[in-house]
Amino acid sequence: MIDSDDEEDESAGLQPRYLIKDKVFSLFRHFQGHPVMQPSIGRIAGSHIRLFDGQHKIAALLMNNRTVFECKIYLDPDLRLLNDTNIAAHDAFAQTRFYSSIMVLKLGAEFSKDFDDFKNLEQPQLKSEQAFFAYLLNKPNTMLTKAELNRRFRAHLYRSVLSDTRNTLDKFVSRANRGTDEQPITMDMLEKSIFAHFLYREPTAESMTSEEFRRDDELNNMVELCTMLVDGGLCSWDHKAPVDDQNRLRLGRMFSSKSMMAWSELLWDAVCGRLDIDDADERLRVFYRTLSTNELERVRKTVQRLYEWQRWIAPKDDQIDRVLSDKKTAVKDWFRANGLTTGYLMGATG
Repeated sequence: MIDSDDEEDESAGLQPRYLIKDKVFSLFRHFQGHPVMQPSIGRIAGSHIRLFDGQHKIAALLMNNRTVFECKIYLDPDLRLLNDTNIAAHDAFAQTRFYSSIMVLKLGAEFSKDFDDFKNLEQPQLKSEQAFFAYLLNKPNTMLTKAELNRRFRAHLYRSVLSDTRNTLDKFVSRANRGTDEQPITMDMLEKSIFAHFLYREPTAESMTSEEFRRDDELNNMVELCTMLVDGGLCSWDHKAPVDDQNRLRLGRMFSSKSMMAWSELLWDAVCGRLDIDDADERLRVFYRTLSTNELERVRKTVQRLYEWQRWIAPKDDQIDRVLSDKKTAVKDWFRANGLTTGYLMGATG
């Protein structure tokens, strides 16, 4: 008989966690189309096999009508040693999730391969992003949900921007989930700031062979924006500079998480204004178009105005340093109250 090692004789077993219904069900769905990568681990206790690692996996397999399982079993273990080992495995040596940037690369690459295969199919005749979504969702034995497909599509867009060889911003993006001294920007920050406002992240209905399809133009415009952010001042990032160095203060404040989320929305609003885009739907696709050299120069000047805002270089421990730890809406309100407005970014001097 196989049991979960969660209790024995009214005392805690090697695995004190009980089965979690949602986790078991998620694994049940997963195992309908995927193999089991690692065996469960347990020990012999009398006439029972007690599992202390992989119990959810076994429960999910049982739901899939599996009756044979691969398990690694300790026959006569030192229970204290096993218990200490299990605690360490779920604490100091706990497996971490993929870093956000790595997940974007992996999911984006997988999506891109499927996208290329779709483009080469004879059917459907209309090749659009929405048609591709329908193709993936209707494939036999597909395990993808619409939410997961959206996630992969966005990862594909992010990867397309960051992996472009012209994009000088990529070297400042941390491969971990936290910024580092050399790479202060994280994927999460980009997703919630410039990607959220300047990328159109929904699948379009236009045929990919029509003039209305502008993803390649959007990619070029995003690379241009990233380059403008680097050339405007991020290129001078020096984490070895003194903490009260004016340039370090400016860049540290600009490229903190809440700050980026707040000013990117103001920047988007100003860029829409500089490009004379008033229609609400078109504003959501601000870069989903061909931009002339003159229009790109207007965007560049708007980015430069962002860097020139004087409060970035206020002395150390200025009020701005406290505000930047607040919620994004509070940060944006404070920016506006202190002169960093859409009008200022568009060139107003008052």
